Amino acid sequence: MGKTSEDPPVENGIKKIKKRKPNEEKGYTTYIHKVLKKATEGKTISARAVEVVNMLIGDLETRLTDRAFELAKFQKKSTLSAKHIQTATKLVFPPEMSGTAIVGAGDAINRFTS
Repeated sequence: MGKTSEDPPVENGIKKIKKRKPNEEKGYTTYIHKVLKKATEGKTISARAVEVVNMLIGDLETRLTDRAFELAKFQKKSTLSAKHIQTATKLVFPPEMSGTAIVGAGDAINRFTS
């Protein structure tokens, strides 16, 4: 009787069964729900709306990181810095939004580090 790749490993005469990891939820859906509950006093949105917001956030994240990497490459740097992210934010967002985003990010970093 040959051992096949489908047979579980045997340890001390006992077949060992591998446990499956739960499917990890990709994206920001849990955070979107948490932030909305805090901001709107317990109100929520549909799963489809959360999916749309999640895709929007993912798209913005991709745009910002791509632009930041372009800036770092242009400066012949191999590591992203806060300046690269700030400049990318100024280039990707409209002027009013970028200023607010940079100030909000600075406040969040200060709260996180203190």
